[in-house]
Amino acid sequence: MSGLDELLTADEVAELLHIPRSTVSDYARRGVLPSIKLGRHVRFVRSDVAEAIEQLRLGRAATTGDASRSHR
Repeated sequence: MSGLDELLTADEVAELLHIPRSTVSDYARRGVLPSIKLGRHVRFVRSDVAEAIEQLRLGRAATTGDASRSHR
C-alpha cells in the first residue's frame, strides 16, 4: 500500500464494481480480491482492487503473493 491509499468496505467495493456484496466476499476468500483483516473487519485497498480487476481483464488471476495478503 502506497501512502494513505483509501480503504474500502465490501459494500463500497460491491457498489464500485456493480456486483453483489456476496461476490466481493467470495472473491476475497478465494484471493481474487486482496483484502486486509482489521480485527473483525475486512477492508480493501482501492489501488489493490483496481489492480486485481486489471489482472482479471487481462485474463490472469491474482498471484499467490497477492492472495496471501487476504490472510493478515
